[in-house]
Amino acid sequence: MERDIISAAMGESPFDLAIRNVQLVNVLTEEIYPADIGIAGGTFVYVGPFKSEHSAAETIDAGGMFAVPGFIDSHMHIESSMMTPAAFAEAVVPLGTTTVAADPHEIGNVLGKAGVRMLCEMSRNLPLEVHVMAPSTIPSAPGFETSAVEIDGGDVAEMLGYPGVLGLGEVMDFNGVIAGDKKLMGIIAAAKQAGVLLDGHAPLLRGRELQAFAASGIDCDHTYMDSDTAREKLRYGMWIQIQERFLSKELMQFLAACPVQNRITLVTDDVPLTRLASRGHLNSLVRKAIALGLPAQKAIRYVTINPADRLRLYRSGAIAPGRQADMLLLSGLEEAAVEKVFVRGKLAAEGGRMLAPVAVNKFPLEAYTTMKIRPLSAADFVIPAGGAGGMDCAAINTPGAAINTPRAASALVNAIEQDGKTSRTKGVLRRCNIEKGVLVQGELVKMAVFERHTGKAGRSIALLANLEKFQGAMASTYAHDCHNLVVYSSNDDDAVLAANKVIAMGGGVSAYLAGKELCAIALPIAGILCADKLETLSKKFASLLDAAKVMQLNHAEPLTFLTLMALAVSPEIKLTDKGLLDVIHKRFIPLIEEIPGTCAEAESRGSPPEEPVRKK
Repeated sequence: MERDIISAAMGESPFDLAIRNVQLVNVLTEEIYPADIGIAGGTFVYVGPFKSEHSAAETIDAGGMFAVPGFIDSHMHIESSMMTPAAFAEAVVPLGTTTVAADPHEIGNVLGKAGVRMLCEMSRNLPLEVHVMAPSTIPSAPGFETSAVEIDGGDVAEMLGYPGVLGLGEVMDFNGVIAGDKKLMGIIAAAKQAGVLLDGHAPLLRGRELQAFAASGIDCDHTYMDSDTAREKLRYGMWIQIQERFLSKELMQFLAACPVQNRITLVTDDVPLTRLASRGHLNSLVRKAIALGLPAQKAIRYVTINPADRLRLYRSGAIAPGRQADMLLLSGLEEAAVEKVFVRGKLAAEGGRMLAPVAVNKFPLEAYTTMKIRPLSAADFVIPAGGAGGMDCAAINTPGAAINTPRAASALVNAIEQDGKTSRTKGVLRRCNIEKGVLVQGELVKMAVFERHTGKAGRSIALLANLEKFQGAMASTYAHDCHNLVVYSSNDDDAVLAANKVIAMGGGVSAYLAGKELCAIALPIAGILCADKLETLSKKFASLLDAAKVMQLNHAEPLTFLTLMALAVSPEIKLTDKGLLDVIHKRFIPLIEEIPGTCAEAESRGSPPEEPVRKK
């Protein structure tokens, strides 16, 4: 094979494929210049003006289009698309993504090591090159949530031996790393012993704490990023992986002028189905980064040679002799307008479509039997409001708990205020009426999380602010990271309908308003995936977005809202099946802060001015 490649480069034998008349985007030198490209054995063997002795079995005239390497995503989660690996590949390869490093901690939280092995198997023999990162943090916040399993260093060592596994997935319990948590130290030690990559997740760390995190061997981060945090992480030798939501003119200006260019990448992390269908994948990040002022050559570099080097894929990431022949032809560079996609030297997609169907492997039966939860009733959504102030989470969140009717007609509660744009939340104090020993939610939205993995049906309830117009109920088993059943509601009747629809489907998403079903999307594979292709599934989720508008859900991205309000590592306040969690200080806080005797007493304690609440 090597001799055949050398022979083709020398013109002694024909190329398998010749592509003439391109504008080559050379990510090694950040130059753009005219060239011809020769491919043999799935490898680039010649790049430059062809000599008279060069010939080819097949020739394509690119007509001056830009030739760039296939896009590489160094941190993402296939499950975030809610599609199988085959359907995901069929969706993203035509958009220019040819390689991904996938952390399957979503399916890992539901099915454990068996789920990770399933995803490895389902990702084989695809036009998309999938490298798997062994999940490191299951659950993401041990002791504060319930997943189907918990993994330790021995489990990680085993998963690192699965075919296709490249390294250790993002370590999310950053406080545990700094504190030297015994289990985490075992997981990190297993990865270092195997000599693999260690991915990080450190949104709140700076200074000494960030250096301690990096000193553990975890050398990259994809969370909060502005110019100051990017500079600091680069100074500590870390790779920075920048998500779309952190792209800004200020950050692009910093990156463009940064003297260190080889440790900067663009990544998608989570790609909700609706965003993938409407905006694309890595091509969308490239386009947005350029629009915000990043030079095109650098933007292309951040999704090609840099992630290839990060992942130690030293034969990928560039159009140069000896590199794997993954290549895109773009009709517009700044627009990242992908016309043709070549995978391992063969034309795989053109005009936004795969040229051949992608073979589909079926998940085993085990993946379809993960909903271990009984049908729910209105009683499961009641919030008892008896007893004294600072009520214990466990007492409030126990179905059927005894209700003692206090004299007070209202209570001060710790509510979660969502910002309407991202997954960021904060804690606020709100007042709710009490009727017959039950807390009345008023204009607040009730959020309930039901554990669905063990059959024990643990649950917790919280109240959400900044959603005053929301009506009806939505339920989902796609809920980072433990994927328990989460229900958002303005009234308990719709909550029961939405929850039981999802339970009956074996997992998924539903929306109900005034007793009427507005949307129901089945996700029967681990309660988080389905076998639908992008076109079919995007139509289903379009109905969910329509429902969100009718229900007046106050959030720019309804899927972000639905799936991230239970994420126990997302600042600042979230709800898990075990209670209302202060993520920053890693402690549970009570739902009901106090049941005061008078309004004056509440105001003396610094509560917000009381506003009338309306019943729903």
